[in-house]
Amino acid sequence: MLSKIAFFETDDRPDIAADRARLLPALRLHLKSFDRNVTVTPASGGTLGACYDADFAGEKRFLKTHLPGASARAGLAKEADILEQLYGNMIVLDRFEIPLADGTVRLCLTMPALTPLAGPMEPADAAAMADACSERLKDWRPDGLASFEHYLASAAVALKTLASRGLLEQATAAEVRRLITLLGDRRADLPEALCHGDFGPKNIMLQGAAPRVIDWEDAFRGIAGYDYLYWLTFMENRPSLQRAAFGRTGLSPKVERAILVLVVLLKSYLAVLSGEHLKHALSAEDRIAEILDLPG
Repeated sequence: MLSKIAFFETDDRPDIAADRARLLPALRLHLKSFDRNVTVTPASGGTLGACYDADFAGEKRFLKTHLPGASARAGLAKEADILEQLYGNMIVLDRFEIPLADGTVRLCLTMPALTPLAGPMEPADAAAMADACSERLKDWRPDGLASFEHYLASAAVALKTLASRGLLEQATAAEVRRLITLLGDRRADLPEALCHGDFGPKNIMLQGAAPRVIDWEDAFRGIAGYDYLYWLTFMENRPSLQRAAFGRTGLSPKVERAILVLVVLLKSYLAVLSGEHLKHALSAEDRIAEILDLPG
């Protein structure tokens, strides 16, 4: 989520649609030098990346590259590293670079074509999957990962912005501030884990019958249990939020509530930055109040 926030906080940002269109002929030219019959078509999804469906002689592959800039390239390289740490030979990844007319190169990643989940996951399954990823990555210490302190700093900006625009009631803003402060005060005593950063339904796919967690560009050193609580904040998981918000992470209910509020605050801030909040059925005030009112 932080990469999306950073993108929309920047005034001088690339035109995503134009960049994706410019990349397509370069990708086709590069891949046809290896396989004349390959087809490449734009794929849906990928907020800050460029995603394509590729067919290599009947073998379906998913191809992904990145926006201009070193940080975007590093994010894609990080995702590839994490997928290899998690799944090894179970997902065969190919990395290559394509040259562009402006003299720059883009890192590209291909993997097997995966399929979406057939329906919503149960909370226990989502929590177990998030825990399994954290456990497998617990001893991996790559350089350059964001920390939870980055999230706390962004939350302070988000709270100030939403409150100043009248998008949060005064009492709600005060309670959010208290909970964010609680997270900062208790941070040193909370269990650490490598967190996905965007652990949601669209980033859990199937390879055959085996689930795979993808899109790790926003991975960070955070708090164990964060990913499950993040999963609960998606609109399709609201029924699970109402009945299974607390007690699955090993954290205290106060800390769990504070993380839920942090996530929704940052999601609401991102929606304001991008303008998407104008299309939302529920306001930031409504969504945060819903979490504050949860029993437990």
